[in-house]
Amino acid sequence: MSGARSKLALFLCGCYVVALGAHTGEESVAEHHEAEYYVAAVYEHPSILSPNPLALISRQEALELMNQNLDIYEQQVMTAAQKGVQIIVFPEDGIHGFNFTRTSIYPFLDFMPSPQVVGWNPCLEPRRFNDTEVLQRLSCMAIKGDMFLVANLGTKQPCHSSDPGCPNDGRYQFNTNVVFSNKGTLVDRYRKHNLYFEAAFDVPLNVDHITFDTPFAGRFGIFTCFDILFFDPAVRLLRDYKVKHVVYPTAWMNQLPLLAAIEIQKAFAVAFGINVLAANVHHPVLGMTGSGIHTPLESFWYHDMENPKSHLIIAQVAKNPVGLIGAENATGETDPSHRSHSVAQIGVEWHDLSSPKPLPPRLK
Repeated sequence: MSGARSKLALFLCGCYVVALGAHTGEESVAEHHEAEYYVAAVYEHPSILSPNPLALISRQEALELMNQNLDIYEQQVMTAAQKGVQIIVFPEDGIHGFNFTRTSIYPFLDFMPSPQVVGWNPCLEPRRFNDTEVLQRLSCMAIKGDMFLVANLGTKQPCHSSDPGCPNDGRYQFNTNVVFSNKGTLVDRYRKHNLYFEAAFDVPLNVDHITFDTPFAGRFGIFTCFDILFFDPAVRLLRDYKVKHVVYPTAWMNQLPLLAAIEIQKAFAVAFGINVLAANVHHPVLGMTGSGIHTPLESFWYHDMENPKSHLIIAQVAKNPVGLIGAENATGETDPSHRSHSVAQIGVEWHDLSSPKPLPPRLK
């Protein structure tokens, strides 16, 4: 009996070791895969616009309009969260709109402290500063969705007459991108430098070269719309700060032959060997459409000049972009992991473009 027990014990021990090895191997594969990719989303938004952007309205009226857009943002965050998204990008002008004067946009502006000077979580500290309702909602969305969140809004910054650049009305007004961590902390801001017929905003005295670090993909850079056509900040950011991922809110009007949104975004990703997460507003009547998640070898994009609906793109993105800088897939072969997603489904509210490779735990 003792011999039988010994053999049975050895057999059970062997089974346990094999099972443990298989389980460890599965965990190793999952961890390795999770380390190679992150899950990103960009949202093309048909923003609700002010019927008369030249009119002078109250802060409360401005918040009522902006909250309509923020309600839609929150819906998209929760949809993205169900797919394990780790970072989401919203477009330029998506919250407040455009075509304002310097005076008429004032009620739409949030006060913006410098994240380099002040550590702040707007959702958890809503009364710390006045006129920060939009920042508070965005911060709470990031917490609720457990993801990094990038959005664009108008901001204001008081200045003194001793400042030689201070405008006559005593304040700077900036077209501003903000980045929130998945904990709701205001990580950083970027103030648009190359304005495009934007009389409501000021050009920052110095160019912002902004990067932020994430736990899932390392360092990201950020700039806005028209900036992509200029050395500063776009090219300098990539050259001097070793950025491999760019988040890019835009309100881009397509103009052929060389200024179509998808073409510019994709060309930038290929030329510099980086990943570009680009979110555009969606107003076909104004020629505004074209968003995408672009890698040096492949793009997942949305462009529709007829359908008025919004579109959410979700994709797995390589943590380390693959491809020769300045050369798009010279073999002409499409990576099988992307082939099934090369045609966007038009008319759906959101579109999951995740890779058919084994999914990390967040996506299962």
